[in-house]
Amino acid sequence: MLATLVPLFFEDMSVASYCLYAQKENMFENPHLLASGKYDGAGSIVGIEVFESISEDDLVANCEIIIPINNISLFANIEQQLTGFDGRIVLMMDQSLKPEETYNKRLLDLKKKGFKLGVKDLPLKNIEDYKFMLKDFDLFLINADAGDIVEQANAFRKLMPDMTFCAENLHTKEEFDKAKECGQYKIFEGTFFRVPINKQDTEVTPIKINYMKLMTVINQSDFDLEDVANVVAQDPALSIELLKIANRLTINSNIRSINQATALLGQREIRRWLNTTLFNELAAGKPNEITRLSLVRARFAENLSKAFDYAMRKDELFLMGLFSLLNLILDMPMEKALEQVGVSNEIKKALVSGDGIFAPQLEFLLSYEAGDWQEVSRLMVLHDIEMHVVYDAYVEALEWYGEMFNS
Repeated sequence: MLATLVPLFFEDMSVASYCLYAQKENMFENPHLLASGKYDGAGSIVGIEVFESISEDDLVANCEIIIPINNISLFANIEQQLTGFDGRIVLMMDQSLKPEETYNKRLLDLKKKGFKLGVKDLPLKNIEDYKFMLKDFDLFLINADAGDIVEQANAFRKLMPDMTFCAENLHTKEEFDKAKECGQYKIFEGTFFRVPINKQDTEVTPIKINYMKLMTVINQSDFDLEDVANVVAQDPALSIELLKIANRLTINSNIRSINQATALLGQREIRRWLNTTLFNELAAGKPNEITRLSLVRARFAENLSKAFDYAMRKDELFLMGLFSLLNLILDMPMEKALEQVGVSNEIKKALVSGDGIFAPQLEFLLSYEAGDWQEVSRLMVLHDIEMHVVYDAYVEALEWYGEMFNS
């Protein structure tokens, strides 16, 4: 099985919900799935196992969880399969929903049991047939790829005056701004939030400059632990966090100084901890999802290092994932952004020009996050990677992220 969580945003770029994208089988090993779209939900909700491996604390507090279903899985034992997240689950129907009383009765029953209802991909010409059902729905997704996002909203609004609209498949900042400014949409989905602002030069605050200088030092192949300890000691917040981590790693011991802590952790752990912590500080003020995505991507890349035959370079792959959105964090071109933190040439090649030895893994990460299961399946076959290896690597990355910020 493959599964990923895709964010949807409010207009202030806070996370409104996560949508589960899942696929049961490898499409290239099972070609009949290529025509079935992203979801394979015959008789069960595909991908819900991901929620067994993570807690509600691993996701944005109070955000909704969108679970895609179809005309078959609608009649499965949804109540037993989907537990937890009380009042936060939105069952997202697709165009397989029929405007028939049998379907309506089942949806009303689920609504009474606390589930919210959403629908996507309904053509405008068919809305009249569904009006008797849609009055009980909470969310309606309008696809930006299907036409002008404002014109569509205006047309659908005449037929559904009280419906909450979500604009999906927004690919650029311009598309997002257009959808937001028309005032018809409350929720927004797409890759627009990963698109960098077109700035060639941006000033960075002095404290961030210090953080980036420190990252440049620790990302050298060899560095002096005492020099790092001296820099960390000048920042109370970093000092406290370092001592916490060092003491958690010791048994019947009490680390009392920054020098002791850095000596205990050693270069590798200091590099890992500082890169993660300093990156989180650099990202302050940006959408939280960019930070979450970068960190989950970093761990996911590291977890897949063995599968891509780069087990000995897993630390580099972690950094590649971590810094893969650095251009958005610093509002500058990726090449210039990477100069601020100091990374290997292979990381630069992958992130700047999309080539080099790490480029295939970066392509895999991006395809997986987007729920592009056809491309993911192709790459798994190409690199001879088992599906369970990928799924386990992703779920562990989610768990790691949750533990890191809830410990």
